[in-house]
Amino acid sequence: MEQHFNNYENTFADVKKSSDRNPDSLDTLWGWICLILGYFFCRSFPAFLKPLYGLIFVILLYLSTTIILVLKKAKFGKAAICVAVSGVAVAGSLFLSGNMVIHIFGFCYAFFAYCYYVCAATENRLEGGLSSYILIDFLKAVFVVPFCSINRTIAVFRGKKGNKFGSIVGRILVGVLITVIPTAIVFSLLSFDGGFLRLLSRIFDFKPIDIAKQIASIIFAIPIGAYLLSLFISAFDKKAKKIITLKDCKDKSQKASIAPVITVLTATIPLLFLYIVFFISQWKYYVSGFFGELPENINYATYARDGFFQLLAVSAINFVIIAAISFFVKKKNKIEDVLIRILNIIICIFTLILISTAISKLVLYINEYGLTSKRLHAFWFMMVLTLIFIAVILKQFIVKIKLIPIAFIISVVMFFVLSVSGGEGAIAKYNVDRYLDGSLDEIIVSDSGKPDDATIPQYVRLEKELLKRVERIPTDKMSEYIASNDFKTLVEIKFAFEKYSAKSEYNWYEITLPRLMAKSAMSQREH
Repeated sequence: MEQHFNNYENTFADVKKSSDRNPDSLDTLWGWICLILGYFFCRSFPAFLKPLYGLIFVILLYLSTTIILVLKKAKFGKAAICVAVSGVAVAGSLFLSGNMVIHIFGFCYAFFAYCYYVCAATENRLEGGLSSYILIDFLKAVFVVPFCSINRTIAVFRGKKGNKFGSIVGRILVGVLITVIPTAIVFSLLSFDGGFLRLLSRIFDFKPIDIAKQIASIIFAIPIGAYLLSLFISAFDKKAKKIITLKDCKDKSQKASIAPVITVLTATIPLLFLYIVFFISQWKYYVSGFFGELPENINYATYARDGFFQLLAVSAINFVIIAAISFFVKKKNKIEDVLIRILNIIICIFTLILISTAISKLVLYINEYGLTSKRLHAFWFMMVLTLIFIAVILKQFIVKIKLIPIAFIISVVMFFVLSVSGGEGAIAKYNVDRYLDGSLDEIIVSDSGKPDDATIPQYVRLEKELLKRVERIPTDKMSEYIASNDFKTLVEIKFAFEKYSAKSEYNWYEITLPRLMAKSAMSQREH
C-alpha cells in the first residue's frame, strides 16, 4: 500500500513539475494551428460524405504536426514513421475508394494512428521496437494522453509572459467568438428579406444554411482543437508516463498466470475431440465445396452463408481460447511449455480447416452467381483470419515472433489492399467479364437502383458490347432476343444510368477517383 502511495505521489510530483513549464512561442503557434485543424475537422465531418475534404484534413494534420515536431527536435523512431505512413496511406482510401464503410474505417484509423504517432515521436510508448503492447499504446494515445493537459490549453493559447504573438492572436480570436452570436442573430432577422439573400448569393455563392454550418464548425473547433493541443502538450511533457506503465502491464500479466497446464488440457481436450467427431460426421458436406459440388437438398446461398457464420463463431471461440491460454496458463517446465504449444497448433489447424472449407463454399457460390460486396468482404475477412492463425502457428516454433503487432500489421496491410483494390469496380469488372464470356448467366446491375460510381465504367463497357450483339441479330430473331437476358440487362443498364445521371451532381469535397472515372465514362457514352 505504501509503495502504491509513493508511486502516486511521484506521479503527482512529475505532473506538477511538467505543469510549471512555460509554453514557448512554438507551443502557442501550434495551439492556434490546432484550432484551425479543429475547424477543418468539423468541415470534413462526416468523412464518408466529404471524402476529399477528409483526406485534405488528414494530410494537413500529419504535415503540420511533423513540421512542429521537427522544430521541437522530436525523435522519429521507426514505429512513429511507419504508423504515420500507414495512417496517410490508409486515408488515401478516401479518394481511391468509393465505399462509405471503407471511408469510415480509413478515416478513423488515420486519426487513431495520428495520436499514436505523436506519442511515439515523443517517446511515450510502453516499450520500444515492435512492441507487444502496441494496442495498449494506441488506446492510451487516444483516450488517456489527450486528457492529461486539458487544463493547460488556455495558458498555451495565451503564451508565456511577454509573448506578443499569443496576445495578439488571442485578442483576435476573442473578437471572432464574440461576434459569432450577434452576427447569427442579425442574420436570422435580415434573412427574411429576399433581396438581402439574393445579394449575398451573388457575392459569395451563399446559401442560408451555410451560416449555421460555419457557426457550428467554429464552436466545435474549440474542443477538438483543445484535444489535439492537449495531446501534444501531454506527449511532450510526458504527463501520462506514469499511467499504465510497462511494469503495470507485466505485473498484471504475471499475476493473471494462475491456471495450471493440466487444467487447461482438461478443459480443451474435450473441445478438440468434439471438433474431430464433427468433421468426421460432416466430412462429405464440408469437402463437397472443394470438388465444386453442392450437397443435396441445399442451395448455394445457404451453403455459403452457413459456412461463413460457422466460421465466425468457431474462429472467435478458438481465438479467445488461444488468447486465454497465453494469458492465464502457468508453465512450470519445458514439457508443459511444449504441451501448450502443441495444443495451440492443433486449435489453429482445426480453425484453418474450417476456414478453407468456408472459402471453398464461398468460391462455389461466386462461381454460380458472381461477386458482390458482401462476398468480397467475406473472402477478405477469411484471408485476414488465415494469415493471423498462420502467424499463431509460427509463434509456436519461433518464440521471438510478437503476435499482437504482427496481427495488427496484417490487419492494416490487408485493409489497405482492400481499399485500393478497386472494390466495387473490381467486382463489376469480374461480373461483366464472366457475363460476356458466357460463364455467368445473369448480372445484377445494382441492388439499390443507383449504381456505384466505381461500377459505371464497367457497365458502359458492357452496354457497348451488348449493343454490338444487337447489331448482329437478324430481324426475324428480334422477338427471341427481347426474351433473352441480354435485352433484360440492357434495359436495367439504361434505367441505372438514368438514375445515376439524375443524382450525379456533387461538390468538390465529395470528389473521389471512382467518381472522376465514372464521369469520364459517362461523357464517352454520351458522345
